[in-house]
Amino acid sequence: MEAREYAKHLSLDRRRSRDGATRVKLNHTLMMQFFATVREAEPDLDGAIAALRETHRRMAEPLALEAAYERRGTV
Repeated sequence: MEAREYAKHLSLDRRRSRDGATRVKLNHTLMMQFFATVREAEPDLDGAIAALRETHRRMAEPLALEAAYERRGTV
C-alpha cells in the first residue's frame, strides 16, 4: 500500500503486466538508488559487467575486421 501511494505521489508511470501485477517505471533518481542497492548487495556485479563487455569486445573484433575486408573488395 505504501509503495502504491508513493508511486501516485511522484506521478510515476504505472502499467499492468501480463502476469496481472502492476509495475512502476522508475524515474532517474529512483533508478540510481536501485542500482546502488544492487551494487551493495552484489559487489562483484561491476566486475562481472566489465568482464562481459570485454568478452563482447573481443568477440566483435573479428566480425569488424571481416566486414572491413569485405567492404574493401567491393566498389
